[in-house]
Amino acid sequence: MKNLRLARRTFLATATAAGAAALSGCPPGDQRSVVVYRRSGRGRHVSNAAKKHNANHVYADALVAALDKAHPGDNSKVVPITVSRAEYNRLFGNGGFIADLRHARKRAPHRRA
Repeated sequence: MKNLRLARRTFLATATAAGAAALSGCPPGDQRSVVVYRRSGRGRHVSNAAKKHNANHVYADALVAALDKAHPGDNSKVVPITVSRAEYNRLFGNGGFIADLRHARKRAPHRRA
């Protein structure tokens, strides 16, 4: 029989993931939140172009996020994030799969009464 040992790093990663899922405040199947995706260069050596691209794009689908690289050598990973239903509708209400946050953050100018 194999001697199965749980390495310290594996245990910490598993315990952290389980704890984050339990304490996230967004139970599975919550209708008020939606999972969207973005690319992340965290913990990797990525170019400045990839950093800017990752910071400004959000994707409705993981496959679209995986295919939209800043350049052919971009090794950023795809990570899920949870947003509210209202934010999802604001970003992807027109039926698109990619939201550029530089344009989505612009708001109408304040009007004086």
